[in-house]
Amino acid sequence: MSDPYVSSWLNAFSAEKRRQLAVDHSGVLAMRGSKELDRIVDIVRDHYQTAYAAISIIDRRSQILLAERGLGVEETPRSTAFCATTIQQDGEPLIVPDARADARFADFGSVQGDPFIRFYAGVPIADDAGLALGAVCVADTKPLTMAFDRALLVIMAHEVERTVSSLLPVR
Repeated sequence: MSDPYVSSWLNAFSAEKRRQLAVDHSGVLAMRGSKELDRIVDIVRDHYQTAYAAISIIDRRSQILLAERGLGVEETPRSTAFCATTIQQDGEPLIVPDARADARFADFGSVQGDPFIRFYAGVPIADDAGLALGAVCVADTKPLTMAFDRALLVIMAHEVERTVSSLLPVR
């Protein structure tokens, strides 16, 4: 007899193992400092007029920022990374209008302290096989008070995917 809890845990473990192998084999972490990724981050931050924007890769225990504006860090713990939740969204955007009011994020150090994130929007970026490597995101110190048009963020996530595919050597 199969325990559904154990089966669910094993499926999640297996999926994460495949995703991490995709990160390891992609070589994407070598793209930190790419002018093209910097351009994409500038576009989304300017369009959404947010304090922060980033392109992240979710690694084993950390979130690695390949490009960022406003945050001033290159890496954060995965356990408190909004983008770590974004990659679990099956390709769908994650919109958090007010992180203080969202139980998943309210206790994060980045919400309670510097950089005092209130609003977050992120879209997963995937490899050619559809495995989520990370996210393109924007965030702000003010909560979202109106509808969020995710169209440009989704377009830029696809642009990141194309850029990653085109800049990395063929394996």
